[in-house]
Amino acid sequence: MKVDDMIFHRGEDGNLIPQEVTLELLKDKPKITVRPLTRGKLQEIYQKAKSEDITEKVKADNDVIKEGLIEPKLTDEQITDLKPTYANAISIAIMSISLGVTQQKVQEKAEELVNEKEEELKKNLN
Repeated sequence: MKVDDMIFHRGEDGNLIPQEVTLELLKDKPKITVRPLTRGKLQEIYQKAKSEDITEKVKADNDVIKEGLIEPKLTDEQITDLKPTYANAISIAIMSISLGVTQQKVQEKAEELVNEKEEELKKNLN
């Protein structure tokens, strides 16, 4: 196994090198430029996402895009105002690059987790 296959590469500025990706979950399959998230950043975002506080969960979603999306450039306000379809597709693309799995796999896992949460809520209401 080669080290080059195991690591994300950094540019001269010390930042991870951005990659162009296709948003597979959108009809027109637009391309965006993203930077993979490091393990530390993924863990930080994951902790927010696990929070019971809804504002922390929203921050986690926004942080994936804020940290990973390079082009098109969006302000924090624009990220907050993203349509759910686009926010979802962008987040999944960033997670896909960061985790080294397909966008389809990330989407399937996300749907699985949502279904589990819904079942848990239903059980608690009965």
